[in-house]
Amino acid sequence: MFRSGKNSARTRRRVNGAGFVAACMAACLAAGMGLAVGLERTVTPPSLSASPDAGSLRLGSEEFDDARSLNVDVTASPASGVAFPVSGRVTFASCPADGVVRSGSHEYDVDGTPLVSLHTDTPLYRDLAYGDKGDDVTALQDELAALGYGGSRSGVFDWATWDAWRRLYAANAGTAAAAKVQQGAFSRALAVWLPAQAMSVSCAASLGSTVTGDSTDSPAFRGLAGVASVKAASLPDGRIQGDRVVEINGRDYPIGDDGIVSDTAALQAMAGWSTYTGARKDGEDTTGVTVTYKLKKPIGVYSVPASALTGLKGSDGCVVAADGTSVKAHVAGSSLGRTLVTIDGKAPARIKADPGQAACDAR
Repeated sequence: MFRSGKNSARTRRRVNGAGFVAACMAACLAAGMGLAVGLERTVTPPSLSASPDAGSLRLGSEEFDDARSLNVDVTASPASGVAFPVSGRVTFASCPADGVVRSGSHEYDVDGTPLVSLHTDTPLYRDLAYGDKGDDVTALQDELAALGYGGSRSGVFDWATWDAWRRLYAANAGTAAAAKVQQGAFSRALAVWLPAQAMSVSCAASLGSTVTGDSTDSPAFRGLAGVASVKAASLPDGRIQGDRVVEINGRDYPIGDDGIVSDTAALQAMAGWSTYTGARKDGEDTTGVTVTYKLKKPIGVYSVPASALTGLKGSDGCVVAADGTSVKAHVAGSSLGRTLVTIDGKAPARIKADPGQAACDAR
């Protein structure tokens, strides 16, 4: 009886143990099935979802100045003298602190009479009176207006022209001296003619020196050797049309459609630019220099992969909007492996990244 009871207890423990294991296995199976169901029902993160715009890209604009390297020919100008209009003794001398004499300024008196330094496109070669006409009259009127003294632009020396000259002279010489200006006349003896609106010079006459009118043996100024002209050897093909500038010594200056840089400040900047002075050889009249040539005002462009363009004919083609509409585009340049384009009219929000052989009627 005692053994039989003991064996029965052992049998019950084995049965109970097997049941426990079976229960555990069933629970694990159920949990696994639940996990599988949970995984099946989990929502895919938006970042991993298939995009309804797959194969298209959003257009983003950027600024483009179409900058290019441009070879220019720089022609040097020799040192030259600027003559006094009259003979006499220098009774006042004041050289510009920055070494630049400008049109409409006052640097000298000769025999007590103030002289105005004045540029005109046509040299001041005669005295003028009411009714006189000519290129010198027109040039005088243009310069008086440019200096802010208004006056006439009629091409005829009239009262308005005389009054503008009198006011310019008074601003430099003083009211008392201006009162001596002859009514209705312009006297070339009162003006030192400058060949440019601004010139880098050295003052050649000193206080008390004797000078001779219209002679470069005793000049008022000696123009420093500088730059007479800057002209592009040739302009690049395929450039975007628009006002252009060239960069000289870190600053931008205008350049004409003919490739000529005529701005006085630009010529002065070139004359002092180490890139030019370092390239120029002694005695050389013309020196080749490379400058940056770009649009004065950058334009808006769109950066697209080359595959987004279709129907290219030269620089013209199309991009295709996400809805399948073809839009005319013009290739402006390239950057970092991407093509820069301008788009006619309103740009679509998205375009096809690779439209294949989509139709394009770009002309």
